[in-house]
Amino acid sequence: MIRKTVLFIILFFCVLVSNSQVIIPKERGSHEEPVFAKHYFGIRLVPTAQSKAVTYIIYSFFYDSTKNYQVITKHEFMSQFSGGIDSKANPEGKNLFNEYKIDPRVFEHLWKVRYPEYPFGKDKIPGWAGGNFIPSKAQMKMLKPFGVNHPADMIYGDSLISFLRSVSDAGWVNRYKAQ
Repeated sequence: MIRKTVLFIILFFCVLVSNSQVIIPKERGSHEEPVFAKHYFGIRLVPTAQSKAVTYIIYSFFYDSTKNYQVITKHEFMSQFSGGIDSKANPEGKNLFNEYKIDPRVFEHLWKVRYPEYPFGKDKIPGWAGGNFIPSKAQMKMLKPFGVNHPADMIYGDSLISFLRSVSDAGWVNRYKAQ
């Protein structure tokens, strides 16, 4: 009787094991998959900790749906955008100013979109914003196509290119100032 019970347990175990999935581990460390991401140049029309009126960023979207951004200086942004130094957002090192026909001087005017006058320093340099420290409601509607629903929202990727072109266009600027 004991022999039949032991035999039954052994057979039961063999059947159980033969129907289960066998997992063979890979080499140590080989289970890690690279994290893929798409990186974009971006800006935020908010001041930086260094008292600059515009924040320059590299905005990263990871394929696991997480997002991250890295604040960089204006100089780093311009150097990466022009292809002068390596960039996650410009891995081919193209001069994006030339490719998208953007005048680099437009970056001197970006703060004007957010502020009625320059927020730092003693000089009262006029900006384009109709509100106190933020654009008016009508101006915010003009910023919506660039992904801006709140004055602190990021403008990145293709929306940034469109935004830079618009800020370079005297007609768009005049319509914006008139709002």
